[in-house]
Amino acid sequence: MEKFTPPAGFNRLYYSLGVLMLLGALDTSIVATALPNIVSDFKSTQNISWVIVGYSLAAASALPVFGKLVDKFGSAKLFGWAVGIFLAASLLCGIAPNLETLTFARALQGLGGAGVGMLPMTIITSMLPERYRPKYLAPIGAVWAVASIGGPIIGGLITEAFGWRWVFFINLPIGLIAILLIAGVLPKNENLKPGKLFDFSTLILFLLASSFVIFSLNGFTSALGKDVASVLPLAIAAVIATVLFIWRTLKSTNPIIPIRSFSSRGSITAIAISALSGANLFAMASYVPSLLQMSYAVPGWLAGMALGPMVLGMLAVSIITTRIVGRTGSYTKLPVIGSAISGVAMVLAYLFGASLGPIFIVFCLFLGGVGLGNYVQLNLTLVQAYSKAEFLGSITSTFAVVRDMSGSIVSTIAGGIFGFGAVSILSKLALPAGLEASSLSPSAIASLEPGLKEQVQQAYADAFHPIFLNSAIAYLVVFVLALTLPKLKLKST
Repeated sequence: MEKFTPPAGFNRLYYSLGVLMLLGALDTSIVATALPNIVSDFKSTQNISWVIVGYSLAAASALPVFGKLVDKFGSAKLFGWAVGIFLAASLLCGIAPNLETLTFARALQGLGGAGVGMLPMTIITSMLPERYRPKYLAPIGAVWAVASIGGPIIGGLITEAFGWRWVFFINLPIGLIAILLIAGVLPKNENLKPGKLFDFSTLILFLLASSFVIFSLNGFTSALGKDVASVLPLAIAAVIATVLFIWRTLKSTNPIIPIRSFSSRGSITAIAISALSGANLFAMASYVPSLLQMSYAVPGWLAGMALGPMVLGMLAVSIITTRIVGRTGSYTKLPVIGSAISGVAMVLAYLFGASLGPIFIVFCLFLGGVGLGNYVQLNLTLVQAYSKAEFLGSITSTFAVVRDMSGSIVSTIAGGIFGFGAVSILSKLALPAGLEASSLSPSAIASLEPGLKEQVQQAYADAFHPIFLNSAIAYLVVFVLALTLPKLKLKST
């Protein structure tokens, strides 16, 4: 096979796009550790969650819009606008005088962040043949995994050293340097499609459906064991909006998310594999640190770093597998192998994690990362290869929407399982006066007398371990789906 040489200026463009993607990805998680300081500054705990939810909702809503706009106007022009919005919103976040302004700025930042996160993948894909895309897309796609783990750690360090406003200000110098580096090397000769932009009714229905789904899941997990019936109107609204969105999308000739472009069995299967695998990754990254703190008294900073082996395992294997795919063009066996390894890792964590402790759990996460490294960073290439080339922008954005929405939904469900399970067990224990089962902290657990402390720690371990089992079942489904993938050899031109 002849050696592939990237286009002129590609390396400079590639690394600069990676930096900008990292900034967008970090802003989904970096704020978490700054929230207590934000609450303290603004003297408000009500609606503080909107600082995070506002960004996520705006980003999820903007992704399919960017996908459609790429197909009409090209990625280079849109990327400039997306970066501009993201950096301007970062400045507004940093100077926000109150919580309302910060929430608005975060939503605006999410709009720009959606383009900053999605458009680099479209730009890089448009410059490379299919067979060589995994080699370049896997590392740049891995920034999401790195950001989900590194974000809270970096956010804590910046907040402690400079104050929470610098969590946002730090984007400005880094972003401006990256913009200067890519000036003049962004590709401009793209195959654009003239015609109507898109059906705005499908966008409105998508916004309603995604909002109601997230609101109802958040409400349901908060109401478990209390007044679940109060969440039913939101759940019904979510179902109705979702059905209407699907109906209108299938009827429309130009919907915001072109479901018809995923008409092949291969593309639908690849999207499902990506959704389940990505959701498992999000759930582990979101709640394993809490498990380690509450059950095993691991310090917060170390609990966050405990996810490092999982990411390292995933990155190391993805480097190897992308090179294999680049040489052979063959891909479809990798999800089978990877999902089997990750599934076994979750079964081991479920069976022996509680008794063998945190080091064994971290080992299982590492093994799960090794499994994911076989295929999770290559999924986008597979989805694109099974789909029509003229829908490249919409396909890439839909892939990102499914990845983010499935991660948010499963993380919310996992949080509900963990929280409700822990409170149910803890409510049967005789906790000291002033301590409530729903609001225990690691420091409060550490102050308990030894016998009671062990019971409380065991309660959190027992509450979490069903998540390992559910994760193993999800990987079993991925394994079965991977076996049904149509044979595919990626093109080298």
